[in-house]
Amino acid sequence: MKRLLACIFVFVLVISIFYVLMHKNGRDPRTAAETVMRAFEMTGAVTVSSEVYIRGRAADFRPDEETSLGLLRELAAGIGEGRSGDPACSPIDTDFAAGHEINYIIDENKKIHMTVLEQKEPGTGSMLLISLLDISGEPAPARYAEAMSSVLEKHGIGHEINITVVGFVEGKLDDDETADVFDRAMKSAGALRIEGMDDNGLVSISAFSPNISGYLRTGGKKVNFSMASRYNSFEDRTYIWIASPVITAEY
Repeated sequence: MKRLLACIFVFVLVISIFYVLMHKNGRDPRTAAETVMRAFEMTGAVTVSSEVYIRGRAADFRPDEETSLGLLRELAAGIGEGRSGDPACSPIDTDFAAGHEINYIIDENKKIHMTVLEQKEPGTGSMLLISLLDISGEPAPARYAEAMSSVLEKHGIGHEINITVVGFVEGKLDDDETADVFDRAMKSAGALRIEGMDDNGLVSISAFSPNISGYLRTGGKKVNFSMASRYNSFEDRTYIWIASPVITAEY
């Protein structure tokens, strides 16, 4: 249990750094998601999953079980999903924070994971981490992000949204094919490459697109669009990740 809680707080710390780095002008979740989806479609990849990841903070939100479950149900209703079962809610209580971790299976393809923590240091407020994972193959991150953002705004919860879409193409892409896939996606997003890496089959880039509001700063440069590919020899598939602003899934 202690190890699990330690992992939770390391995760929270990483996401907190992401939140601090985010430019304060705010982001339009729909335009970010639509830009990511258009870019992904240009790769020709088969969709595996999409994730809407939200990190929020509120001064007055109380993460008791009833309030947390109420928020979760509002989020599910907001994205147009009726109640399909009871969420699994587990309490969290450490020296630093207390709250709840909730898992809610919407259907065989979609689930929400939410962690709500009230930090025990006075004046620090509550932190929310929300993930909506969709493996249906027909992602709708723009609709999900916009609906979830609307619910959080109603409750006065400031938040940032990260969109990730994952897919694959059959076989191993050679260097020219990989470059062509990346170029098509980047052109669709209107993105300018900032930095990149090619390391033993893993190709990744960070870029900036003026079509997406908000950005991170890395090395003094603006970044709000990320892309990666990796070949899986066991499946003989090349997996492709596209995200805004950063890829949060393991690749």
